[in-house]
Amino acid sequence: MIKAVAVDIDGTLTDDSRRMSLDAIAALRKVEDSGIPVILASGNVLPVAYAVSTYMGFSGPMVAENGGIVCDKQEVWVIGRPENPREAYEHLRTRMEVERLFTDRWRETEVGLKRDADLERVRSILKGFPVDVQTTGWAVHIMDKGMDKFLGVRKACDLLLISPADVAAIGDSENDERMIRECGWGVAIGNAADITKKSASYVCKGRNGAGVVEGLGWLGLI
Repeated sequence: MIKAVAVDIDGTLTDDSRRMSLDAIAALRKVEDSGIPVILASGNVLPVAYAVSTYMGFSGPMVAENGGIVCDKQEVWVIGRPENPREAYEHLRTRMEVERLFTDRWRETEVGLKRDADLERVRSILKGFPVDVQTTGWAVHIMDKGMDKFLGVRKACDLLLISPADVAAIGDSENDERMIRECGWGVAIGNAADITKKSASYVCKGRNGAGVVEGLGWLGLI
């Protein structure tokens, strides 16, 4: 039995220009109204995840910064460690020109680079540092080694007194892969990365918000 739904924001609830899918939000509100909380699980910063969750009417904990921060009822748990990402970034900027995201002024546990950063070059330069470098398609994230959204979702489950096996996860990017693989049900939308699709229980034909609606239908939640 599904007891919560964890869903990514950028590229999943939004289209390629970051416009929110009203159909997807309406579908998730039906899930909420049925008594199943929606957990937003994002690579974005907590203020963004908090605002989206609040104004869309979701009751589940919020997972931000790729699992680095979890917030529930205005209480915050910091899971990620910022020291390694910051040290790696300081080294990186001596080797190549990179620009941090505007939202990094609120980022606490990782470093976000603009998406035009050369991903493979960043990974090559930071090889040997205790960090993971992932792309969401919207940004390049330098995270503490082993940090990912699933760790944040697992903390959210602890707060809800449920198991990750009770959660249906929906996403698109490589930073959603483990969340989709480890939760009880994993849904990859049509525009998802290949690695994410391979880990999913169900791969939608629909892209972005249309995929979310399709996935919720497959899960039997709407």
